[in-house]
Amino acid sequence: MASASTWPKSAAPRSTTDAPPRARGTAVFVLTAALLALLCHRLLAHGYMSDDAMAQYAKLLLLRDAAGFRIEYLGFLYAQASLYLGVLIGGLPGLSTPLLPYLVDVLAGATLVTLLWRDIAAGLGRGWAWALSAGLVLQPFFLWPTLSGNNQGLGLLVFYVAARALRHFRDDPEAFAYLRLAASLCLLFFVDERACFLAVALAPWLFLIAPPRLMRQAPLAFYLVCYLPFLFAVAAWMYLNYMFFGDPLLFVRDANSAFRGIYAQAALQPWLQQAAAQPWWPPLWLLLAGLVSAPLLLLLRHTRAGDTWRSVLAATLTVIGAGTLATWARFTAQPLDFLALLLVPVALVLGDLRRDLRWLGLALLLAGAVSSGWVIARTATSTTRDWIAALQAPAPPRHADAAQLGAWLAEARLPTLLDDRASYPVIVARGDARQLILPFDPRFKQALVDPRQMPAQVVVSDPASQAGALDSLNRRFPQLWQQGLPGYSLVYHQGIYRVWRRSP
Repeated sequence: MASASTWPKSAAPRSTTDAPPRARGTAVFVLTAALLALLCHRLLAHGYMSDDAMAQYAKLLLLRDAAGFRIEYLGFLYAQASLYLGVLIGGLPGLSTPLLPYLVDVLAGATLVTLLWRDIAAGLGRGWAWALSAGLVLQPFFLWPTLSGNNQGLGLLVFYVAARALRHFRDDPEAFAYLRLAASLCLLFFVDERACFLAVALAPWLFLIAPPRLMRQAPLAFYLVCYLPFLFAVAAWMYLNYMFFGDPLLFVRDANSAFRGIYAQAALQPWLQQAAAQPWWPPLWLLLAGLVSAPLLLLLRHTRAGDTWRSVLAATLTVIGAGTLATWARFTAQPLDFLALLLVPVALVLGDLRRDLRWLGLALLLAGAVSSGWVIARTATSTTRDWIAALQAPAPPRHADAAQLGAWLAEARLPTLLDDRASYPVIVARGDARQLILPFDPRFKQALVDPRQMPAQVVVSDPASQAGALDSLNRRFPQLWQQGLPGYSLVYHQGIYRVWRRSP
């Protein structure tokens, strides 16, 4: 690919004056991270933690406390980069708190705003960089992925880095320009389960930004350079699934895999039901909703660089296409999960906005904050509505039964058999995973095979509940909820949980 360069190294133009130092944006990063952390603290103070954040926090507690834990015990049914970054952050003094599952997305959001601030400051000055960056932070499409606890903030940042790489394709057709995109797509697979939809949706639009000569002479080589690392990441993931579980496609076959999204509950999602009845509706709705919620995109042909519109258009069409594919595949419960990625082309326009359009750009940005809120309200799931309400006022208790059991187990410190996949809120409420015998533990497997190996306490959930349907103890011992085990007595019964303890 390097041979496609239009600049021989000996003929490359050289500047005769030193370029002014570029603003670093450290203050922007610190202030943005502090603001987002305060909003996260407000959510927690109001008694709200999303199910995804709870599941992530429970895994972090397992990694910290569980004896004999190995990485493969987590399985490969979700992108794990956020989890490992959370482990690193949690090792710092004072950060192993319920705020921990939010911190990776908070730091990713602050990094995105800092990169945008630097781009704006280079063209419009620092004052306008502060104003436009603040307008971006107010966008619901920014607040949702960074504060929802759904591990979407890091994916938003990586997609932004990939989209920024698109700007250099036509002006700087060197191998490194392509490798920036290739590396971003590869990384995206490990940080966000939406990566496959985005990668597939991007492919048809690369012709907008690829050098015309290269597309005429070697289109296959161009796509191989851009996509080979991504394909290698997928192949490596398949190999890990095969090596540990004997099925290379387990991560897409398992209905409860994060790579399948909301597939297991698709019948309960109004957005997916409408899409199933009218397959043409998702792309049309996403296109119209995108125009309404991101009016700044109307300025894509009015940027300082003549070819910026190509990368903006490619990123916009990628988001709409990915959202459509994800809806048809019954992956996403609401269009917000992909519409929020429209923040990326909006940021590309802001970063290259012409000086004479700065006031109009700010007005359209603020108008988009209002209109996107209206769009979200039209199709929000109950999870999103609860999140919005918790930002404003204290939320009603969630998983009250699990919270009570977790507090009880924190006092009853005995070796306890528990299926964390069904009862992760219990671990969060307990605050640690010490003395818990979980499905990855050989002792758990031995207890399922031979009930005589059961530990002192056994936690089981009501088979009629959603947690009980996932509880492996119910599948192995159907009578456990009603009758317990020989030699065990019922010591706790509250809501959907019971605890059986070995009699002295």
